[in-house]
Amino acid sequence: MMQSERLTHHEDEIDLRELMRTVSKHKGKLSLFLLLAVVLSVGWGLSKPNMYRSQAVMIPQEQSKTSSLGGLGALAGMAGVDIGGGEMSADQGYQLYLDDYSWMREFLVASGLFERLISTDIDKNYHFALGYDGFYRMFKVSEERSLKELTPQEREKMLFNAYLSFKGKLTISSDKKTSLITVAYHDPDAILARDAVKLFLTYASESLRKSELSDIDKKIRYYEEELQKNSDLALKTQLSQLMSGLIQKKVLAYSSELYNVKMITAPSIAYERDKEGPKRGFIVVVTMLASLVVGIFGIFLLEFFRRDDKAAV
Repeated sequence: MMQSERLTHHEDEIDLRELMRTVSKHKGKLSLFLLLAVVLSVGWGLSKPNMYRSQAVMIPQEQSKTSSLGGLGALAGMAGVDIGGGEMSADQGYQLYLDDYSWMREFLVASGLFERLISTDIDKNYHFALGYDGFYRMFKVSEERSLKELTPQEREKMLFNAYLSFKGKLTISSDKKTSLITVAYHDPDAILARDAVKLFLTYASESLRKSELSDIDKKIRYYEEELQKNSDLALKTQLSQLMSGLIQKKVLAYSSELYNVKMITAPSIAYERDKEGPKRGFIVVVTMLASLVVGIFGIFLLEFFRRDDKAAV
């Protein structure tokens, strides 16, 4: 039993030495493969511009609670008027608009972001590692065409692609503990990132404000009609209180630049060195390790086929 274990251990040592000899025999090819992989990863890293982030941090404003409606709620429901309490939060509204292509399509065109996103000189504000953009220019493919030259189908396709690009770069998050809302945009152009957040919040807030004011006006008209129809003093008092609360809500809707939220941190242009990617050093290290594993596997595979050829001869 002991002799068998020693023999197995001895064979393992021989196999390990054989493996090391095989790798050593092809160390020149392995080194060349590693060097090529590192050069390619470095070239790839240099061809990618720095990525920047601009964000706005907001906190929801206090909302006044609607008083009890009693039987008035059911009556309004029958008339097709929603006077219930459930309200959509600002971050939910922002996400709703971001997912709505028809709204985003109108927003991108009206804000001028569409032209900026498809512009051939969109990279004029890009920053690169070592300040060198030669690799980026080498692989850049651009087509000089104005929007007027595009067919309706081509323009619609570019609009949808611009929407997908914008949606993929804009993030909306909300902290349940602090109620803070964060809207951020990630882009190689730090100026575009700042403008994208500002414009999106401005247009989305205005749309939310218009929607809410339209709903308030509808409720006020309904209450006014009920006041004229009813002679019950208690009901009239309740209706008057509800109308007063809606008018107050209408005034508050114009009290801040952004609807229903207060800006804590405004979006700004990121400092040139304050980039969030790409992590070029990490990519090079991972490439070296991966290419080392692939290279060694390739050497063993090559030796395996060579031994099979010799055995066949």
